[in-house]
Amino acid sequence: MIKISTVEIPYSKLLARLGYLQTKTKLDGKTASLIKENLSLVQKLIRPNVVAAFENITVINNEVLFEKGYKIKSSNVAALLKNSFKAYGVGVTIGNIVESRRDEYLKKKETFNALILDAAGSVAAEEIITLAYEQIKTYEENNNNFITKRYSPGYGDWSLEDNREFLDWIGAEYIGIKLSKFCQMKPEKSISALIGVAK
Repeated sequence: MIKISTVEIPYSKLLARLGYLQTKTKLDGKTASLIKENLSLVQKLIRPNVVAAFENITVINNEVLFEKGYKIKSSNVAALLKNSFKAYGVGVTIGNIVESRRDEYLKKKETFNALILDAAGSVAAEEIITLAYEQIKTYEENNNNFITKRYSPGYGDWSLEDNREFLDWIGAEYIGIKLSKFCQMKPEKSISALIGVAK
């Protein structure tokens, strides 16, 4: 259902991620050139990938019960989904090529280039999850439903450890997303999120 083959990384969002305010910061030519060169590189290296699952849900007190047995215990998630009859789980990644190239820069002590790649990778992942969200929103609105904001493990009282079961539920391994023993997603530039659907 969700298809994202390409994603554009906005230059303005990359600058903001790097701490530069377009309206207040005047970049020198060399810095601007470095940022644009690395942005172009990341644009070629990213491999957008998306996985999603959805199920009907029931919210009871601070628990969200999914029809096939998965459940989330979180008062924040329960409050978000209190009027929802269905929930989507989405996982996105840009792949691991960008972080490998970033690590090569770090080994060569090219710190600024590494910083740009890291920031561009983060922006790319955010753009992909936003595109996925918009596709779900359009589909559900066409069916006279509306969707909640997205919410990720690690926020509020939804523990980061719970991301392990959440990633299993959405089938994140099919796009290469894994979780380390410290609950860090690999590839690093990956995002998981829950979205509710209400009438």
